[in-house]
Amino acid sequence: MRVLPLMFGTLLMTACSAPTDATGAAEQPAAAQADTPAEPVTIRTSTLLDTSGAAGPQMVRFRQTAPNGLTAEWLSYGATLARLTLPDGTDVTVGLPSNAAYTGAHPYVGATVGRVANRIGGGAFEIDGERHAVKTNEGANVLHAGPDGLDRQLWSGGFTPEGTLVMRHSSPDGHQGYPGRLDVEMEAVLGADRLRVTYRAQTTKPTPVNLTLHGYWDPSGAFDEAVDSLTLQSPATRYTVVGDDLIPTGESADVAGTDYDFRDARAVGSAFIDVNALVPGEGLREMARLTDGTRTITVLSDYPGLQIYSGEALEGAGFARRGALALEPQYPPDAVNRPVDGEDTVLRPGETYEHVIEFRFTGPDLP
Repeated sequence: MRVLPLMFGTLLMTACSAPTDATGAAEQPAAAQADTPAEPVTIRTSTLLDTSGAAGPQMVRFRQTAPNGLTAEWLSYGATLARLTLPDGTDVTVGLPSNAAYTGAHPYVGATVGRVANRIGGGAFEIDGERHAVKTNEGANVLHAGPDGLDRQLWSGGFTPEGTLVMRHSSPDGHQGYPGRLDVEMEAVLGADRLRVTYRAQTTKPTPVNLTLHGYWDPSGAFDEAVDSLTLQSPATRYTVVGDDLIPTGESADVAGTDYDFRDARAVGSAFIDVNALVPGEGLREMARLTDGTRTITVLSDYPGLQIYSGEALEGAGFARRGALALEPQYPPDAVNRPVDGEDTVLRPGETYEHVIEFRFTGPDLP
């Protein structure tokens, strides 16, 4: 796990808001991202849905727009990426039809998932000789931290003076059975041709952490059609071996000769895919490239793996079965119980969890 010296606590105390006008809109320049054109980014924020009564916390929709029209919209509920629109008007990530829809049942559309993304086998784990049982939501196992994970929480947030969107949430000690209070921060920076998401976390007790953004992507924006004909390329050379219940065995295998071999660009195809692909190398590097021939989405990250899911569950959310592809950089599933390459995902007090996920876009009107 990539950890940093203790520094995040001071960040959690920093105010993060933007002044608004009578309509709830705010505009200001954002800091230019490294190695992107030094152009300002217009940001707006507006309160669109009250989830708990007029006196309670409110769900907020945040909008970031680059001068060329590249736009990202976020919800404070689940730190969710609700829309990513390219300059030519193409929406390339699945979004639900209303803010209220995100509080209902859906397959983690655009959400930040954690404390522990992916699966925990048997609904329990052991750290330093102490067993912890957590709430299950997939038979005897846990998916994306359980029924009340970070995707089901109302985060606080706003824009820094430089225009970076920051959202934060504190998960209490013992929530769903997880040890320690976990303070989580998500930072989103929009550039002229990319969106960079950084996750940070600190804990008061040793606890597993694996955070990712559960976006469903299709560069054509045709969410009413299957992704089978889209072209995918990934440098992953191995994958995490799982059983019938999708819980890892603790082993990895070569992708050669499997449905998971995308080292040479090829069509996604019609096979069911729900795999944690292991990408060689360290640091921020390319993990996948998805294209329709006109527009391309490239995913980069410093995580060791990439979960690729063919989106069958989207059918129940009002989209086509396999209408978009989930590309989720993360640690291998159930790593707290069955580490792959030594990654047990345990964060300890005094450490800061930090990982980056970046989406780069090419196509009409993009650099």
